[in-house]
Amino acid sequence: MWFLAGCTGVFYLLFIVPTKWLKVERVDVPLGIDKKILHLSDIHIERNRISSEKIRDILKREKPDYVFITGDFTARESYIPRLEAYLTAFREHGMPVYAVFGNHDYRTFLLSLLLREWLEEKGVHVLINESIELEDFSLIGLDFYREDEFGVEKAFSNVSSKKPGIVLCHDPNDLAEVDKPFDLMLSGHLHGKQFNIPLFFKFISKGELAKRGIYKGFHEVEGRYLYISKGIGQAHWNLRFGVRSEMTIVNLRKKG
Repeated sequence: MWFLAGCTGVFYLLFIVPTKWLKVERVDVPLGIDKKILHLSDIHIERNRISSEKIRDILKREKPDYVFITGDFTARESYIPRLEAYLTAFREHGMPVYAVFGNHDYRTFLLSLLLREWLEEKGVHVLINESIELEDFSLIGLDFYREDEFGVEKAFSNVSSKKPGIVLCHDPNDLAEVDKPFDLMLSGHLHGKQFNIPLFFKFISKGELAKRGIYKGFHEVEGRYLYISKGIGQAHWNLRFGVRSEMTIVNLRKKG
C-alpha cells in the first residue's frame, strides 16, 4: 500500500506538476519598439491544466499590448467552447488577440472552419497566410496549412518594408521556407520536447531545427530572431517531464 502510494506521488510530482506549474518566460528583442507581447502556443484545451485565473493574473500584472497565439487550440470540435474562459480573460483587459493555426487545428477540415468562425466571433483575428499592418510593425500570419505552394508569397504580399516584421507560425521549421525579410518569428509546436529526455529528437523526427538542438527559447538564426514556446497544453498525453508549461512576455525593446 505504501509503495503504491509512493509511486503515485512520484508520478504526480514528475509528470503532472509540470503541466500545472506555469512558467512565465521573458525575452527582450531589440526591434526598436516600445511594445509588450504576451505569446502563448499549443493551448490543446482538451489536455490543459492551466486555469484562466492564472491567465488573468498575468494579464493584470504585465498589461501587454498584444496577445499572439501560435496554433494548436484543439483537435476536437466538441472542445472548442472550453476556450471561452481564456478569451474572456483577454476581452476583459481589452487586448487585441492575433492567432494562426497549427497542425491539430486541422485534424479535420470541418474543425478548422468551425474553429476559425468561432474564434473570430469572439474577437480573435485569425491570420491565414496573410498580414496586417499594425502601428509599429507588420504582423505576418503563416498558417500551418499552406493551401498551395504560394502560401508564403500570399502571407508576405502586402507587407510594408518600412516597418519591422513579426511572423506568427506554428512550426519553427517554417523558418527555412521563408525567404522574405522579417525580424522575429514566434512559434511553438515542439513543446520544449514535453518529455526532457536526452536524444529525444534523435529518435522522434520534428525537423532540422530540433535535430540541431533548437527546440525551445530564443535564438538568432541566420540574422533573424526566433522564439519557440514550450506551450501551455500537452499533445497526445496530458503529461510533461522536466518541462513546465509556459507563457512568454516578449518585450520589443528599443535598440541601444
